Amino acid sequence: MSTIPTIVTALLIGITSTQPSPDTVWALVDAAVEADEDDRKEILAEAEARARATLTGDEGSIERRYALAVVLGMRANTEGGQSKVRAAAEMHEQLAAILEVEPEHVGARHLLGRLHAGVRRMSRVTRWIATNLLGGGELKRATWEAAEENLAYAERLAPEVPDHHLQLALLYRDTDRPDLAAEEIRHVMALQAGSAQDLAVQAEASAVWAQLQD
Repeated sequence: MSTIPTIVTALLIGITSTQPSPDTVWALVDAAVEADEDDRKEILAEAEARARATLTGDEGSIERRYALAVVLGMRANTEGGQSKVRAAAEMHEQLAAILEVEPEHVGARHLLGRLHAGVRRMSRVTRWIATNLLGGGELKRATWEAAEENLAYAERLAPEVPDHHLQLALLYRDTDRPDLAAEEIRHVMALQAGSAQDLAVQAEASAVWAQLQD
């Protein structure tokens, strides 16, 4: 079985369960981006535990709730089957709680758009199983229109974030608007990568660009 890499273990030294910090969650998220598949799952499991610990007793914190939503979103992208649906469904719950208090939260709007798009990309059979049998009933209402509205909002309010452009490009590609997709990919490549996650976004953008040229 894979073990959490030494660099991640080092991040946790000196941080006890009675002193949870969102900074630790974000450090684990960054580490997960660079990890291989086995390590990524283990790191994200630890990140989820930490995120839940930071939220316990401070449920009104938008920052802490958003950190948990991000981790759940990454787990939904990494896991399969019921674990994937569970993570996506709870991510939706966390985002709804954030947006009820702060409707203009850019990060939450972006994640909500990604969630809607992800559900719509499922095959009809997979979507039916996910929403009717695996506990993802809230995901039934996912639409391309809601995905675009939320992703475009995030891209408009925070155009400096590469993933805001990439996710909008993917939506345009999947809804048969290649010219708009190409425009968003150009925006991604024009931005300076400031993190490992940005580099991963740019690598995916390059692959999408190649697809659009075929």
